[in-house]
Amino acid sequence: MGRVLLNDRARVGAPAAEPGAVAERLQASTLAALAAHTGPDGRVDYTRLATSSQLAAAARTGETLAGVRLEALDTRPAQLAFWINVYNALVLHGIVRLGVRRSVRRVWNFFGRVSYRVGGHVFSLDDIEHGVLRGNRRRMLPPLRPFGARDPRRAFMVTPADPRFHCAITCGAASCPPVGVYRAAELDAQLDRAARSFVNQEVALAGARLTCSRIFSWYRDDFEAAGGLTAFLLRHLDDGPVRAALSAGTAPCTSFRPYRWTLQHPPLR
Repeated sequence: MGRVLLNDRARVGAPAAEPGAVAERLQASTLAALAAHTGPDGRVDYTRLATSSQLAAAARTGETLAGVRLEALDTRPAQLAFWINVYNALVLHGIVRLGVRRSVRRVWNFFGRVSYRVGGHVFSLDDIEHGVLRGNRRRMLPPLRPFGARDPRRAFMVTPADPRFHCAITCGAASCPPVGVYRAAELDAQLDRAARSFVNQEVALAGARLTCSRIFSWYRDDFEAAGGLTAFLLRHLDDGPVRAALSAGTAPCTSFRPYRWTLQHPPLR
């Protein structure tokens, strides 16, 4: 089974568009489509969402990604905001297009196959997360780097990686962080808020041990490379028992919460 290219009607010959603005519109319109089909109980009518004018509008914006000039992303905040927005929109678009109703884990190689054409290149979710945002680090399965030595997409890697992005992207699962629209001009503050929210929600004391989201296990190397996991948690934890324990020398993340892979936005019953 090959790639699932979701902007397959991409207008490659269209005039180049400003990439940051395109990604913001894409994510904003995707979230608006989701909200329009989410009930008071938080459940989503995916059948109506899939055929809605709102999602069609988001898909048309996605088609313009093929024509963006990625070289125009000339600052680190611009690069991060762009790829975070594209990733999050692509996850929801993939869930809807492939008819996922329980979990992305039930779809073979969801993250390796679901893709957009961006700036003349094809990027899967794995390519964006592990290749671009993580600076071409190995994924878990298969444990390979997304970009080979001669892959032209290496030019778009964001290095060194900013591990706060792990608190700002969704894999479509219930245990993933909530997401929004990220903007280059506000990115540092937005990522700090996302990290603070996620850390305070997902790091807790369980007896004498600190228990954490499995994200801090799977991507621990990213946090260690950026100054250390303990320093990251202390930077974002609110005052309280968890921060006090960590400051007193309790080892971080020695146990982990079960990861809930059911959909972050559950379907109608």
